[in-house]
Amino acid sequence: MENPLILLLRLEGPLQSWGERARWDYRDTAAMPTKSGIIGMLACALGKPRHDSLLLEMDEKLRMGMRMDRSGPIMTDYQTTSGTIGTADGGQRGKKNEDSTIQSWRKYLQDTAFLIAISGEPELLKRCADALKRPIWPVFLGRKSCVPTRPIYERLTNDYTSVEDAIRNYPISEIGDIDRELLCEIEALHDGQYYRRDKILGTPIRTFGDRMIKIFSVSPVLGKGVKK
Repeated sequence: MENPLILLLRLEGPLQSWGERARWDYRDTAAMPTKSGIIGMLACALGKPRHDSLLLEMDEKLRMGMRMDRSGPIMTDYQTTSGTIGTADGGQRGKKNEDSTIQSWRKYLQDTAFLIAISGEPELLKRCADALKRPIWPVFLGRKSCVPTRPIYERLTNDYTSVEDAIRNYPISEIGDIDRELLCEIEALHDGQYYRRDKILGTPIRTFGDRMIKIFSVSPVLGKGVKK
């Protein structure tokens, strides 16, 4: 039986932020990228707005796994702004001509690196791969201020039997932590251990549901250019 086609991505940058349980002015980040965030990144590359039905289709048709090749500390950025500011739905916050200060706390992962493995419908994977090579809109690592330091697209491959096989055996990033076990997470339909609230339930309303995952760790596999 032929191995499935798998899309591999590298997420590397000075800052990343993958909000999972953000509330109002407190913007969190999960330790690992969210599925909804990865789909949003692919949608940017494809030039699709958040209300496009393709985002929901990608959530249903794509299965993801991820590995933390390099860990980093969490930074909290405290921000304030005065007056009126625009909101995502086109409205306004604050009051004109009044000294109304809005406070915000935003968390970021610093100097982290992730490997993402995605399986699913081959034509959809190829379409996403082509878009990442020539993105219509800029891609970013969770928030628009989080710019990647290398191309996100890694490769399309059928060298592995599954997403889990790719996550376990694909070589670590050149900037990865080679002296520790690497935290991994894969989407699991039946044998998962935990839930993450990053499943897209509908568009354009940004509502999310639980997704079952399995967590494990692996020893790093060294590749070309990576020295022990």
